[in-house]
This record gives sequence, C-alpha cells and structure tokens, in this order.
Amino acid sequence: MLVLLAAQFLAAVGLASYVYYGRSSSGCINCHADKSRMAQLGFPQLAVTQEQVEKESKHRGVKCHECHGGDGRTDSSDAAHKGMLKAIYLDHESAVIDRKTAAKEPLKPTGSDKMRLLLPKDDDFTEGSDSARVRNILYHDRNPETLGYDPALGKRGCGAAACHPTEVEQYGHSIMGANFRQRTMETWTKPYGPHNCGPSFADTPPVEAAVGDRFSFANYDEIVKNLNTPFSKGQAVDKQRICNVCHAGCLDCHFTPYKGEGAHSFTRKPPSESCSGGGRGSSICHPGTMERRRGDSYLGGDFSEPRGMAPDVHVKKDIVCVDCHLTGPRGMGDIQRKASCGDCHLEIENALAQSEHKNVSCAACHVGMVGGYQLTHWGPGQIAGKPNPFRKYSLYYGTFTPPIVMKDQAGLWIPVKAWPHSVGNIKDDVKPFKGIRYRWPNGDTRDSYALLGTFDGLPGNNRHLAWIEIEQVSHPYGKSRDCDSCHAPDGQKARSVWTFSDEGADDFSGSYNVTAGADGLHIRDINSGEITLEPGARLTDFAPWLFLGDIWKIEHDFSILGRGFEDLKRLYGETLARLDAAKSAMPEKRYKMLRGVAAHNARMGIEAGVRGGK
Repeated sequence: MLVLLAAQFLAAVGLASYVYYGRSSSGCINCHADKSRMAQLGFPQLAVTQEQVEKESKHRGVKCHECHGGDGRTDSSDAAHKGMLKAIYLDHESAVIDRKTAAKEPLKPTGSDKMRLLLPKDDDFTEGSDSARVRNILYHDRNPETLGYDPALGKRGCGAAACHPTEVEQYGHSIMGANFRQRTMETWTKPYGPHNCGPSFADTPPVEAAVGDRFSFANYDEIVKNLNTPFSKGQAVDKQRICNVCHAGCLDCHFTPYKGEGAHSFTRKPPSESCSGGGRGSSICHPGTMERRRGDSYLGGDFSEPRGMAPDVHVKKDIVCVDCHLTGPRGMGDIQRKASCGDCHLEIENALAQSEHKNVSCAACHVGMVGGYQLTHWGPGQIAGKPNPFRKYSLYYGTFTPPIVMKDQAGLWIPVKAWPHSVGNIKDDVKPFKGIRYRWPNGDTRDSYALLGTFDGLPGNNRHLAWIEIEQVSHPYGKSRDCDSCHAPDGQKARSVWTFSDEGADDFSGSYNVTAGADGLHIRDINSGEITLEPGARLTDFAPWLFLGDIWKIEHDFSILGRGFEDLKRLYGETLARLDAAKSAMPEKRYKMLRGVAAHNARMGIEAGVRGGK
C-alpha cells in the first residue's frame, strides 16, 4: 500500500513538474536577465528581469513565451526565438527592417516630439517630420506580410485561454477590429462612391470577423476593368499593405511603452496618446488617414497637422478619448462614435434642448478650425520603392477655417470639412449626380460626398474622376465661433491655407476659398506659388487641380435660417452682460453654471433670474 501511495505521489509531483516546465520561460530569463551576457551579445538594450516585466506589465506571474511565443525553456538562441512574435519596424516604403540594425536602444521614449517618441533617432531624424529611416513600429499582433491586425496572432498572445480570450474574440468582431468600413470599399465608385482612403485594393471582403493573414483580389479584378493604365496584383498588394498600417490591434491600445514606464508597460484604460499612435509616427491609428483627412486632432501640438495646433479644451482636464467614447454593447473594441456632452454638462444640454439651437450639435459652434489634408489626388508615383498608378498625394497640409455647417441625415446641424479630390487613369465615363450622398444613409457615419464625374483634357489621355469629400469634424473643442460666421447674410465662408510636402515637387504653398449657401457649395480660387518639379515628375500626377479648372461645386442647400437672428443675438448679449455684472454676488460655481445656461438659451437665463442678478 505504501509503495502504491509513493508511486502516486511521485507521479503527481512529476506531472506538476512537467506542467511547470512546459510553462516555464527559464531559458529566456537566464539569458535576458544577465546584463553582462546581453552586452557581450551586442544587445544590452534587451536586458530584462522577470520582476521588471511583472511590475511594468502589471501581469503578475506572466511568462515570456505566453506573450512573445517561442520556446521559453531552451538555452539555445535559435530554438528559443523560433516562431516568436516580434515588433515590426517599417521604413518609408513599408518594407520590414531588421530591428537589430534599425534600433540599438530599447523600446522607450526619446526626444520631445510626442508623435515620434518611440522611433529610433538616427542622423536623419528631424522633429516634426517623418525623416528618420524608421517610419512606423507595429506591434506583435500585426501580420508581417499584410501588416494588418491578425486575429490569429491576437489569440496566441492576449487571447490565450488563461488570459483575455473573451475580449480578443469580441474585438475581432467589432467594426474596428474587423476593419469593416475600409473593407467595404470595393472600387472607386462602389458601393458608396469614391473615398479619401480609396478602395480596398487587395484586402479580404467585409465580414463579421475578417482574417488578417492574407490578401484577396476580388476587388482588384473589378478595379482594373475601369483603368486605362496597367495595374498589377503586386502593385495592389503594395497599396494594401500601406493601408493596413493604420488599422489597430489589441496592443495598439493597451501597450504603452511611450509612457516611460518601461518597455513592457501596459494599461487597462487606453490614454489618448494610444489612440493617436502611441509615439510611433504619423500614419498609424487616428493620426493615420482618419484624423488627417478630417483634420480634427484632439491632442493637438505634435499630434496635429499642421504641427502646433491648439488641443481640445478637454485635454487640459485630463479627459481621455474613452471617457466620452464609451464601449458599446458588443464589448471590447465596440467604441461608440457618438459622445454625449450631457454626462458632464447636463444643465447646458437641457438649456440647449429647449432653445432655438436645439437641432445644432455642440461641435457646430465649438469647433472653429481643423487641419489635415486640404487637397487629395491619386496619381502615378512611387509605392514601396516601385512605380504605382495610385500614389495618394494628400500631404497638402494646412488649416480649414471655419468648418462649414450643414444638416446631417437626421436634420442635425454638424460641422464638416469639404475639400477637392480626384483620381486619374479612369477608363469609363462616370456621370455626376446632383447634391450630396451619405455613405451610410442609416446614420452609422455622417460623412458624405458629391460626385462631380469624369473629366478629360488632361495631358496623356489621363481621364480624372473628381469628387468633393465632405467629412464630419468633432474636435478640437474651444470657445464658440462667432454667430456671424453662420448667419451672415451672404452665406457661410471658409478659407484653406496649405503647404504641399509630398513627392513630385519642392515644398510649395497655396490656398482656396469656400462659400456655401442656398445655391450650394463652391470651392474656388485654388492657387499656389511657383512649383519646382522634381526630376521625372509631372504636374498632372500630384496637382491636377491646375488643369481641372473651376469644377468644385455642389448643388445643395447649405443656407442657415436667419429669421430673428439679430434680435436673438441682442438678447444673448444683454443676458450675458447682466450676468457678468452680478458675478460678484454669487458663488463662482453658480456663476459658471448660469453663464453656461444663458449662453445656450438666453430666455432660460432670464427665467433663472439672470436679469435680476439673483
């Protein structure tokens, strides 16, 4: 009997030891915790201890191989690193660079340029520009071939059975995780017209939980049917890889080495800096095409284009993106576009809901300037170091002041940015339509466009498809714009001032004007200084607006009713003046509350006793 018990005990100990050994990363720690050995191997920046990893990551007891993969038990470097997930360093052509040659420092913040804190600072690096050899760093859940988020890799790390499998599964089914909207764009005109991002050149179709480890050529086959220039599958893949860089995985939000708290720093609640790329360059997450096309930077400063724009007023209050953009009912990654100001400004929202401006969004008055792209044209150029007919010439960076105000699908007045677009080498004639169309009529987004049709007459049989992109803007919030900017008798006016800093020519600057009213919207007076071409470049590649002429017009009612405007404006002024005069007789908190109410509903301010200074 004793022999049997002893055998059972030894078997249990043996099984436990085997399980422990199978979960062990002792080989990793034996090597990486030895600073002298790591220095001798030429990688002192990769020295780390188990205690350090647990403290930085806030994952107690975590083993190296559980996140990184590989074999944590062996002392052989080659065996240990086989199949291991790694950060992906990209150059300006989206080619993968060997990290051993690209970065001699650990993944930690350096310099003062917050947009590029984590990028290696080589001799070519200049703050405020994408000048260094490394343009982007992608994290371990990105596929090294497609460069997109790969759910299969996510499940190997964060989504492992003992970690966060539910959250990773939810994220893979979210609009963001599945990259659903981008994957919906099939061709230049289908299913909902041309878009600033272009079609999904070689991505998988939009499904509930898309994969991230392959390309698809269903869209490509349709795109090439309507081109008058060669376009290969290889060129489509090169375009798609660049598009995929923008779109996020789990680590893009929750891995925070840019905070200076270690190369294994994680956070449960993503800071706004994570939404803005986490210090890894200007073409990833929201500073990628999404924020650059809208120009509505939340953080401003280094994160805005042009650099140095004012941050949103909520940044000073330490309010981060996910404080307002909450997680929806579908779980992780179901971040809601709509944010309610009433959670913090209840009295003001109530006052606004009972005022003449009840159908005006908060942003319509409180967003006074946006930046980002001011012109966008697709034409021949270099992609991945090779010729491609669809280089996106969008680095016409500047300011658009103020946004145009228009009604959305539900009749709510919202601020928008409207700017010219075209793509060359289109074969078939595309007819224009009158007015505007919303890309998602059911209200999933409030973005719209006006299709202007195709235009001939450019050199080289280069037929262009032209449209005006109209995108909702939501930041940066600041003091309210002047009432006359909406209610002027001669309609709305905006001005764009920009500088071109893209391939094809030396930097040059220009501007245009926008008018909007009952007769429609008109982008006019596009002009620039002298343009000095780079060798081999053509103006039609990146500046077809020089040849297309005065085509940028929309037939749509952008007028804003002004009945009683002057009387209401006078009432607002009188109410606020009386309140200011009574300021000393009331607590500061009450004064601010009443002033906010009066500024959004003058009559309610009077009813609250503002006229009497009560």
